[in-house]
Amino acid sequence: MFKKGKFSPFMKKCREGLSIIVLPLACFQLIRTIFIPTTFDVLLCALLFFVYIAFLKKWF
Repeated sequence: MFKKGKFSPFMKKCREGLSIIVLPLACFQLIRTIFIPTTFDVLLCALLFFVYIAFLKKWF
């Protein structure tokens, strides 16, 4: 049904919307991690920055 590497228009819009939202969330999480560093906060911050880098490199 779908060709490899092709996304439906709905998925493209979701991917674009998520790529816009990830950076402010990552920055907020970084500030929160600096003031209250818990293990969960550090892992979540790293995950958000890795997702942002993946969007920059167009891996998704």
